[in-house]
Amino acid sequence: MSSVNEIVQRALITYHGLTTTTRAAIAISLAVILYRLLFRQEPPKHKELPAWAPIELGIVISLLSGTREGIVYRIYSKLRRYSGSFWGLSSVNQTLIRYEDVDRLFSSKMAHAVSIEWHGYYLFLRFFGLPDTPELKRKVDTMFKPWHSPIERVFNNETHATEALERANIPKMVAEFVTFSQDREQMTRWERVADTKVIIPENMPGQNAALEANLSALIVDFGASVTIPPIFGRDLLDRNPQLEEDLWKFDRVIPFLFINLPEWLPFKVMKEGLEARKRLLDEVEAFSRRVTQFQRGEEVDDGADMSDVSDVFLERNKAFERDGWSYRERAASQLLALLASNANTQPVLFWLILYIYSTPGLADSLRKEVAPFITLSDCPENDNNTKIVTAIDNFHLSRECQLLKSVIFETMRLAFGAVSSCRVKKPITLKDGDHVHQLYPGTFLSVPHGFAQRDPSLYPDPDKFVPDRFLETDPASGKLVARYGKLRPWGAGLSICRGRVFAEKEMMAIAASLVMVWDISPAGGGEWKVPEMVGGPGPSKPKEDVRVEIRRRVFGGASEDGK
Repeated sequence: MSSVNEIVQRALITYHGLTTTTRAAIAISLAVILYRLLFRQEPPKHKELPAWAPIELGIVISLLSGTREGIVYRIYSKLRRYSGSFWGLSSVNQTLIRYEDVDRLFSSKMAHAVSIEWHGYYLFLRFFGLPDTPELKRKVDTMFKPWHSPIERVFNNETHATEALERANIPKMVAEFVTFSQDREQMTRWERVADTKVIIPENMPGQNAALEANLSALIVDFGASVTIPPIFGRDLLDRNPQLEEDLWKFDRVIPFLFINLPEWLPFKVMKEGLEARKRLLDEVEAFSRRVTQFQRGEEVDDGADMSDVSDVFLERNKAFERDGWSYRERAASQLLALLASNANTQPVLFWLILYIYSTPGLADSLRKEVAPFITLSDCPENDNNTKIVTAIDNFHLSRECQLLKSVIFETMRLAFGAVSSCRVKKPITLKDGDHVHQLYPGTFLSVPHGFAQRDPSLYPDPDKFVPDRFLETDPASGKLVARYGKLRPWGAGLSICRGRVFAEKEMMAIAASLVMVWDISPAGGGEWKVPEMVGGPGPSKPKEDVRVEIRRRVFGGASEDGK
C-alpha cells in the first residue's frame, strides 16, 4: 500500500469512529470545498445533474438518520431552500425524503413536466472519458429509446425474460458451482477469485469433501457468469478471463466519476478503476466489431462464434451502425449495459444466499417450497446420494414460490437502496402534505428509496431479517402471496429498472437451485456471522467477506425432498 493510500485508509478508519454530528459537519465542509475547487467550472447551460448533488444526497441521509438534535442538523434545516419533504440547499437540486406522491411524480402523467432522460449524455461522458462534441451529444440524445426499448421488451416481459433465463443454462452452472479441484486450470472462473481450499475428510466414511471459500467473491462472479451469456453470448466472457474482476474495479470508481472528481487523483482505487475501464472498453470494442462482422455476413475475427449473441445486443448494434457510432462509442454504451446488468444484482445475490443459509430453518423451508419445480438427477461423479439439477420450471417457480419471493424482497430491503431521479423541464407545482412547492426548469429531484426501508413505522424491527415479512393473505384466493407494498427496490414510475423481471427470476432460479443441491455452512463450524454492510445508495457490500464450507447435499433420508 502506498503512503497516500495508507493515509486515506487511516483517515477513513478515524472518520467512521466519529460521532454522527461530527461526520456530518466534516461531510458538509468537504462538500463545500469540493464544489469550490472542482465543480464551479461546470457550464450552467448543461442539462446535467450537478456534480455536488450526490454528495448533498449523502449528507441529507446522514443527517436524517441521526437524532436530529445536533447543531449541524439544525443549521442545515434552516439553510435548505424548501420545507417538508424537500431537502436541498439550492433550487438546482432537491433530495426528497418520505415524499408521499413519488409514484405520481415519476409516472407518465408527469412526463410533460419532468424528464428521466437527463442522465443520457453527461454521465456518459463522466463514466467513459469520451470527448464532449456536438455530434456525440446528438447521437446519445437520439439513442435513448433505441438503447432501452430492446432491453425492456425482453428483460421486463414475463415470457421473454423466462426465455432469456433458459439460455443461461442455470442447471449446468449450478452443477459446476464447486468443482473441488485443487488445480487452478480445472477450476471455474468464480472459484479462482474466492481463495478456495479443498477439505478432504479423513476417517469419516460417507462424508463428502468440502470446499472452503470466500462467499461474496464466489457468488458475485458466479452470478455474473450466469447473467452475461444470455445478453452477450459466450464469446465475450470466454475470451476475457479478467472480465468480472475488471468490472468490479470499474464499478468501484464509478462513484468518483459520478461526482466528477478529476481522474488524476492519486488514489489506488481511481488508478485501478481507470485501467480496468480501458481494458473493458478495448474488449467490448473488439466484441462489437465481431458482432458487426457477423451481422454483415463477413468473416468474423478469429473465427469467433457470434450465433448466441442475444437479439437485444444485435438490435442495439444495428441502431449504432445506422446512426454512425464509432466502435469506441458503441463499446461505451454496451459497457454501460454490461455494468447495469451486474453491478446491482450480483451483490444482492450474495446477501440473498447468505441470509438463506444463515437464517435457522429457512433453507429447509425453501427446499420444500421449490422442490416441485426443480428436477433432480443422481450426481454422476459419486455414489454418496448426491444430486444435480437437470431442469427448472422457471414459470411456476416464479408464480408459486411466494416465500422465496418474500425472502428476495426482504433481502433487497436490507441490502439495496434504489434512487429515482428526474429533471424538471417545465414549471410545476407539487403538493407536499401541508406544503406547496413551486419548481422551475433545471431543478433535479432525487428520491433515495432506501431511506424508508429501515423506517420502523413501515417495517417493525427494521434491522432484522424477517423471511416472511412481505407475505400477506390474498383476499380472493386465501393464499399467501408476496407483495412489495411500499418497497421500491427497483425505483419508481418511468425510472424503474428495465431489467427487473429478469433479475428477479434469475435470483429465484439461482437460489432455488443452489439450496436444493448444496449445503453451505460457516468455515470451521460455529455460528453464522452476518458482516456489517457498507455503502450508500445502491447495493451494500460486506465489510469483510464470509468464509464458508460448501458440500454437496446428501439425499436419501426420510426428511429429504427432491425428485
